[in-house]
Amino acid sequence: MSFDGTWDLTVNSPMGAKAFRIAVTTGDGTVAGTVSADGQSTPLVDARLEEGHLRGSLRLPRPMNIMLDLDLTCDGDSLSGQAKAGHMVLPGITGVRVSS
Repeated sequence: MSFDGTWDLTVNSPMGAKAFRIAVTTGDGTVAGTVSADGQSTPLVDARLEEGHLRGSLRLPRPMNIMLDLDLTCDGDSLSGQAKAGHMVLPGITGVRVSS
């Protein structure tokens, strides 16, 4: 299971589905990522691999300024997981790898 690559993600929320692209690299015990949406990019903050999960946070400036905490799992070229915005758990995240 490798999170390395570029992924198209969909985050479901009460305001509707939101599409993101995330690029992840791992190696030598480090994880780095960049998240792009709506013409803006932001780094994946505190990115780490724990017990087969990719975890980290990202700040979304639009439609409102919030921090999302991600918890993702990988199964081949598919991702799934959840996001939390404060105490609110969003219904789910799905994703597909678009490049390695």
